[in-house]
Amino acid sequence: MRKARWLLGMAALVVVTGAVWGISAGSAAPKKGGSIIVFMPPGTDNYLAEWQKGARAQAKALGYSIKIIENKFDQTEQDNQVRQQLASGTKPDAYVWWPVDNKAGVASLRALGTSGVPTVMTNQYPLKGTDKWWVAYAGVDDFLNGRVSAKLMAEARKKQLAKGVKLHSPGGNALIIRFTAGYSAGDDRNTAFLGEMKRLGVKLKVLSSQNAGFGETDGYKIGSQMVAATKSKGIDFVYAENDALATGIIQALRAGGLKPGKNVIVVGGTCHGNLTDLLSGAEYGTGLQAAYLEGQFSVTAVNRYLAGGKKVIAKKFYGPADPKKAPSPTGPAYKYMFIPNPPVRSGKANIDKTYLYGRSMRQLCTY
Repeated sequence: MRKARWLLGMAALVVVTGAVWGISAGSAAPKKGGSIIVFMPPGTDNYLAEWQKGARAQAKALGYSIKIIENKFDQTEQDNQVRQQLASGTKPDAYVWWPVDNKAGVASLRALGTSGVPTVMTNQYPLKGTDKWWVAYAGVDDFLNGRVSAKLMAEARKKQLAKGVKLHSPGGNALIIRFTAGYSAGDDRNTAFLGEMKRLGVKLKVLSSQNAGFGETDGYKIGSQMVAATKSKGIDFVYAENDALATGIIQALRAGGLKPGKNVIVVGGTCHGNLTDLLSGAEYGTGLQAAYLEGQFSVTAVNRYLAGGKKVIAKKFYGPADPKKAPSPTGPAYKYMFIPNPPVRSGKANIDKTYLYGRSMRQLCTY
C-alpha cells in the first residue's frame, strides 16, 4: 500500500504526477441528464458486481444515468447487444466497452467508436491498432498487475532460500493458474509476470500453466489436475492470476499433502473476496486491484472527457496509491488512466493498515 513510489518506478511508462488529480480551476461539472451505456460481462461474477457498484455510485454522484448491458460471458451475445443498441437510434453521451474477448470483439468496438458517441474502454487493455475507435482507457493495467505479482514472488523466493529451503530446480519449480482462455487480461498478466521474473534474474521452471476461469471452484478443479500431474517433480511456487483461483489451488495443494505458505509459496494477482488465506499466510501476497474503484474510475474518465471539452492528453497516467483521497472527477483526461495496484503481503497487520482512497482493504477486497 505504501509502496506507490516503487510501483511508479516499475512502470517504464510516461507517468504524470498525482498533483493533477486536484480539481482544476474552471473545470466543468457534468451536464444534468447525461447518460452512459456500459457493455460488459455479467454481474454474477463477484468482481464484476463490485465494479458495477462503483460505477453506479459515481454516476449518481455526478448526475449521470447509467445503463449496464450484461452478457453471459459470450462475445457473440455482446456483439448482438451492440447491434441492437446502435439500431435503436438512441445515443447516450458515452459508451463504456468491456469486451468478453478483446480480439473477437474488435468489430463491435469499431461500430461503437464510429457511431459518433465517445467510447471509453475499461478492464481489458486495448489492442494495438484500435486506438482510433476509443477516446480513453480507464481501469487496470494488467501488465503492472503481473509485475507486482512477480516482485512478490521473487521476494518470497529469496526468503525461502534464506530459511534454507531447497528448491527443486535452480530458480524453483512453478505452477501458473490462469483466467479463461482468450481473456486478454490474463494473457497480459502472464506475459508481464514471466517477463518481470526474467528481468529480476529468477529462472522459474514452469511445470504447468493452465487456463482455469475466475473462481475458487475453477481454481480447485484445474489446480487438482495440475498438482496431481506435477507433484512428483516438486512444486515450489504457484502464481494465480487472482485470489479466488489462489484459494482453489491452495485447497488442491493441501489435498495433495503439501503445505501452502511453508513448502509451497502461493502469490495471487488480485484480492478477490475471501482474505482467509492471505490472513493465515497460506498465500504470500497479492495486489490490491479494487473492483469498486475501477468502476468508479471508469465513470470518472467519462466525466473528465465530457466535462473537459472532449480533449485527451496522449499520455499514460497512473493514479497515486493514496490511502485517503480518491481522484477528482474533474481535471485532465488522459489516453490511458490506470488505477493503482499496490502490493499487499500476508498477515493481519499488513491487511489492517492498508487503505486506498479512504476505504480499507477489507472493504475493497471482501465481496
